[in-house]
Amino acid sequence: MTRVYETRGPGPKRTKHKPSPQHYKCPEGNAFLVISEKWHKITVLRDSGSNIFLLNQNTASTLKVPCEIRENPLKINAFNGEVSSTGGKYNSDPIQLEIGTNGHTTMVSCRIADAGKYGMIILFGWGHHEHPTKNMETAEKWGFEHTKCVKHVQDVGFADMFE
Repeated sequence: MTRVYETRGPGPKRTKHKPSPQHYKCPEGNAFLVISEKWHKITVLRDSGSNIFLLNQNTASTLKVPCEIRENPLKINAFNGEVSSTGGKYNSDPIQLEIGTNGHTTMVSCRIADAGKYGMIILFGWGHHEHPTKNMETAEKWGFEHTKCVKHVQDVGFADMFE
């Protein structure tokens, strides 16, 4: 019996350098963190590549967000594939996040690390699966009207006070 090997045409050339990551525009807007019964306006990024809530270390420090230290820090990979040198060591205690035109509130726990110009990076799936968001592309119109979120919406008049 003779072995027959499949022959293929020329494939893509292998290179020794990594391609640069492609940047896509993710929605960004404003939200509020409620800490010690005070509302603090922050800028948020709804990041399609994130799988964790990430609170900016400067925001956490300024707002005195209660947090705990992890014995074994988790690795947090940045968009460019590098491991964050500042992240994974601290986790916030659950904090109240208020977002959207109708005052959607939920409790979130965050990893604390550098988040650039953003106060918080919100994992994109949160706004699609757990808390479906209406008008995702326009931050001023973010709304949470799905039946999953009815219990998360507070008095609209109260939420409008901060705009």
